Amino acid sequence: MLFLFFVLSAHTGLAQQQYLMLTAGGGIVGTALVYKIGYDGVVLKGRGIGNITFDERAKLKRCVTRKYFRKTRSLLSQTSGFDHPGNVYSSISLFEDQTERRITWGDVAYPAPANAQKLSRKINSKLATLTFEQAPSRE
Repeated sequence: MLFLFFVLSAHTGLAQQQYLMLTAGGGIVGTALVYKIGYDGVVLKGRGIGNITFDERAKLKRCVTRKYFRKTRSLLSQTSGFDHPGNVYSSISLFEDQTERRITWGDVAYPAPANAQKLSRKINSKLATLTFEQAPSRE
């Protein structure tokens, strides 16, 4: 019985470590807008340079979240290693199994894969429909 508890706890812990990140930023100021989407559908929104403070929170439906995870896995398996940021850049990252896979685009000399731009637009348009609230402080 105790073994089952540890197995379930470990599995739950790993599930909490799965998330997508969509980042857009750069330019003169260098500030980035970052969305962190947990596998449970919780969406955190933050802005900044370097370490991002996620101070807004919203929720996506579970079925929508799972679809975005599937599409992102597929995208990253097709375009792994695409890392061409420009002065203004966008990226999609997937964190799971304690590893990160990411593609970054923005350099005009290296056009972004069409499927990456399409997925990014689709997710961002969905995120734009959400109502974000102040995230609880972690004091």
